[in-house]
Amino acid sequence: MIENIRKYSGLMIVVLVLLFVGLVFLDGGPSRIFAGKPVMEAAGQSISAKEFDRQRALMELPGALPNTFELPRETQLIASHYLGDVFIESPFPKTPASVVGTMARYLQPSLVEPERFITNRINIQKAGIEYGVTPSNEEVESFVENVIFADPEGNYDQEAYSDFLKNRVSRFGGNRGFNDYIRDLLTGQNLAKLFGGGISPEMETVRNIYDAQKQVITGQQIEIDASTYEETVKPTEEQLKEYYDANQGRYNSDELRKVSYVLIEPDWDQTLLEVNQAKEASKKADEMIKKATEEREKAAEEARKKNEADKPTPTEAPTPAETPTPAETPTPAEAPTPAEAPTPTEAPTPTEAPDPTEAPDPIEAPAPTEPTTPSEEGSQGDPGEPGEPAPAPAPADPTTAPPTPADPIPAPVVPVIPPAPVVPVIPSPVVTEPIPGSGLDAAISGNGGTGIPIVPTPPLQPTLPKTAKEELSSAEKQKAVDALNLAANDLDQLLADNLGKDLEEIAKKKGYEVKQTEFFSKENPPKEFSSFIQNVQIGKVSDSAFLIPETGDSDEKITVPHQTADGWFIIRLDEVQPSTPLSYEEAKEQVMIDLKKEMAREQMIKEAKELEEKLANALETGKSFEEAAKELEQTPTEIKDVGEGQTFNFGARSQKLPDPPEFLAAQFTNPGDLAPIKYTPSEEEATTALIIYVKKREVVKDPEYLTGLDKRYQSVSGNMRFLAFSNWLYDRFLESEVVPPTAE
Repeated sequence: MIENIRKYSGLMIVVLVLLFVGLVFLDGGPSRIFAGKPVMEAAGQSISAKEFDRQRALMELPGALPNTFELPRETQLIASHYLGDVFIESPFPKTPASVVGTMARYLQPSLVEPERFITNRINIQKAGIEYGVTPSNEEVESFVENVIFADPEGNYDQEAYSDFLKNRVSRFGGNRGFNDYIRDLLTGQNLAKLFGGGISPEMETVRNIYDAQKQVITGQQIEIDASTYEETVKPTEEQLKEYYDANQGRYNSDELRKVSYVLIEPDWDQTLLEVNQAKEASKKADEMIKKATEEREKAAEEARKKNEADKPTPTEAPTPAETPTPAETPTPAEAPTPAEAPTPTEAPTPTEAPDPTEAPDPIEAPAPTEPTTPSEEGSQGDPGEPGEPAPAPAPADPTTAPPTPADPIPAPVVPVIPPAPVVPVIPSPVVTEPIPGSGLDAAISGNGGTGIPIVPTPPLQPTLPKTAKEELSSAEKQKAVDALNLAANDLDQLLADNLGKDLEEIAKKKGYEVKQTEFFSKENPPKEFSSFIQNVQIGKVSDSAFLIPETGDSDEKITVPHQTADGWFIIRLDEVQPSTPLSYEEAKEQVMIDLKKEMAREQMIKEAKELEEKLANALETGKSFEEAAKELEQTPTEIKDVGEGQTFNFGARSQKLPDPPEFLAAQFTNPGDLAPIKYTPSEEEATTALIIYVKKREVVKDPEYLTGLDKRYQSVSGNMRFLAFSNWLYDRFLESEVVPPTAE
């Protein structure tokens, strides 16, 4: 062996020299050779396109973790070792996904600036080694098992973790990439405690802030609305042109994009069939269980009865106490008395009982000769309601003789009014005022002369049968889409290996169809792109299409799989029609709207400040707020016990509503003074102005006051720690000489 090395020592030296020269001139060392084409540099490291995509995908990782149950108390205590005690007391949900999401905020993940996320990871890794706070492999695995993949009872959920590794972790760099990401999150928490450990707020300062939030305010306010000025302002043509020239950058046409996409969706017919088969099998199993339960209960009942029948009868004679005593026999007082029997007075009186010999009152029976109106004739008379039975003939009176042929009986089958079925055939009237008595007024009105035309009833639309997808529940559809995770990642990996090229060919081999859209804008996307993307804060599928860079390599113009309620989307950008400036005439209508709003806002702010000054001067002279407002022709409204936004509790979770603007305006104003004018939503975009006079401010000290104050102190301390570490990361980012991905 040694002889061979000596024999080829010259050749080995040449190879080593060439390798050294190659590393020097390639500028980046082995990492550049094996990592592929670099697209980004940060802190002296090069990032390839493939690694960049994986890092960007990691920003979506928290949404892929369990998020359906609260972690038990013991598991929360483990997480609080890194996140601090304030984590347990916080009102936010404490799920595995929220734990990872809370820790990841230090990395500042942003889809529009992934280079900051990647650079922060690099700097955290370096600082963890420098300060000796990088967790070991055992510590990372323990956190994954005991926190991230803990079940609702706090036990390690091996099945959930295995499913995650099998179906989801591939796009995040595999098991190693996932563990490295968790290691960086834990390192970041350790660094935050190290850098912010010596920082703590003063309790008195925290108390003052807490008291300002826990008070209620009583007073009066005057509200001024900007919309009232929009009707009065009338910009001139010169003002419109001047405004357009000053804000030309705001008036552009929409950017249009054309994309190709693959939708990997379930076979909904097969899914519905399988769901129905599962329901039928479950139903049969329930019936079998029910039948078996009934048979067991029946057998148990029969056994009980048999046991009771087999018991020997008692031979002992009943004791005198068990025999009924004379006192137990019914006494005469208990027997029905004559008073309880029906008395003659309770029998029906002659007036109550009908006399069989007395004929019925002829007035109560309908007279057979009484003519009926057409609306009462029913099916025997033409104008009646369709299908309505005709009135039954009047009963014969036994005391009267039947009518003779000479008796005049009107013929109900000859109505004087024209038949109703003829009315709808008459065309719509063109004469709005028919001549009275002409005989046309009833026909023209279409409603018996009432003057109200009959509106024809539209024909009933046939109810279309539901599709298989519509018959499935949301949970059933979600389960079917989740099952396609592996197929979507498989196609994504094939495209990545081919650098994003040949989408049509690769998709066809996998049995998927590639569709292409027409040009569309972000505000008016195709209907199929209206689904929201799950597990990531992008928005709709159409929003993702507008995040694809306009120029770049093929792999940069194609997205990772996006999961929606309809399936998995992979989108490729094909063509872009850039936004172009609109001419003055094209933008004039929008310019008019914007300028009127701005002029109205300026007028409102001017008058609000003038009104505030006049009110303040009047208060200084000793006048009350009501008197001063009345003199200025203003009508104030009362505000009473206005406090912070209400908090709603949902079990272990809670949600706090925003603080009312009146509260925000007056929470630091002394009683008897005017609060600073509050513009909502802001002075730059103000739609209303509030002038508030404070009568009284009181701090509400309930039994939970001290507990709430301690929570606020812990929260402020945690925020200061977060700010200290965030500022450190910001400084390191500036020093890292970041070269973000650029279009070539």
